[in-house]
Amino acid sequence: MKISKAVEILLKIHEEFGDIEITGGALTNDTPLKSITVTDTAGREIWPRSPNYQTVKLQVDGVFLD
Repeated sequence: MKISKAVEILLKIHEEFGDIEITGGALTNDTPLKSITVTDTAGREIWPRSPNYQTVKLQVDGVFLD
């Protein structure tokens, strides 16, 4: 993932969730950053794909970089 794409995604997350923590993730020499998600306190992805996020108020934990 290019820096410009990562910044674009992080700005979208900032607009929707505020200034939340980056709580986890991993990068290796052989694998570039492929996704940026927001997780709840149980470690489940709630943004961008969770259908429950829009209907249920979930406890946001932070951003996960993978």
